[in-house]
Amino acid sequence: MNANYYQSWTIEIAKNFKNELPILGLGLCEESGEVARILKRYCRNDRNLDKCEIEEINKSMKNELGDVLYFVAFLASQFNLSLEELMLGNMQKLEQRMCHGKLLDR
Repeated sequence: MNANYYQSWTIEIAKNFKNELPILGLGLCEESGEVARILKRYCRNDRNLDKCEIEEINKSMKNELGDVLYFVAFLASQFNLSLEELMLGNMQKLEQRMCHGKLLDR
């Protein structure tokens, strides 16, 4: 699947949204919080998790990151930005940081 096809699909399934920006912004925050919750659980218990628990965390993370992607794609559409455009721009920004030794600014 390509990113722009997915983005078009998100627009199609959500065409009845009203007041898109507040809903999209809050939805993205909510789903990002879910990702943070899963990450916290994993980091807190990483030495004590069995294989089934790790698989469950991976499944949850996959689902929540998919939800984040949905909101990012639809939000980008509201600003006439394509996912491909976002990905390329992000790659360029990260490559610039890497050249200056600041990829993971702390």
